[in-house]
Amino acid sequence: MKPLIHVPHASTVIPREVREQFILNDEELTAEAIESADLHTDELARAAWPSARILTANVSRLVVDVERFADDSEEKMANFGRGMVYTATHLGNPLRRKITESEKNCLKLKYYEDHWQKLKQEAKNSVLVDLHSYPKIPWVVEPHRDCYRPEIDIGTDELLSPREWIIEIKSHFEKNGFTVGLNTPYAGVINAGSDFAAMIEIRRDVMSNPSDYPRWGRIVGALATMPMPKFTYPT
Repeated sequence: MKPLIHVPHASTVIPREVREQFILNDEELTAEAIESADLHTDELARAAWPSARILTANVSRLVVDVERFADDSEEKMANFGRGMVYTATHLGNPLRRKITESEKNCLKLKYYEDHWQKLKQEAKNSVLVDLHSYPKIPWVVEPHRDCYRPEIDIGTDELLSPREWIIEIKSHFEKNGFTVGLNTPYAGVINAGSDFAAMIEIRRDVMSNPSDYPRWGRIVGALATMPMPKFTYPT
């Protein structure tokens, strides 16, 4: 069972057809897209798991965040303007003009539902690793800004993340010299229909970028040797 690596937030792409929805100027929008992105996590996935299936989102999370609930009433981050369709920057400032329900539905259909259809198809009979990065200093829009921010945060689900596996992952990263937390500052992992799943959040100062080889190589090596859940096929 090869892992499926899900990389939802690496892109900074703002499609031309939705550019006018954003009230920021070009320089401000580019800066916000970069700050909001989990930069280089797509490259990190390919470096650490070259034989794995890797699914990335095609557009910036500013356009549509594929990891939010589509219904704002179910999504706590919608209270901060960061639901499926963002209306606020990471500083809590206005990001987008008010869009119509028709426009929101078009965004959902084109960028959200299409992604989830692919994700669910790929997730069948798989081990899903949901790969993210996060800033050392919390954003204004984060609901739990006082939470511990370890170098590695492992997000779990009681049905998809066997306790023994999570203990092995935590021990693995600790043996590689990283500080590790469980479900802090971000908790949980998406349920896309995989057999097993865990979210791996890497603090950005630890991850760095491909040109900073000592730090980059260290995290690539740790991810590449990360234990996968033990399972047996039915006889």
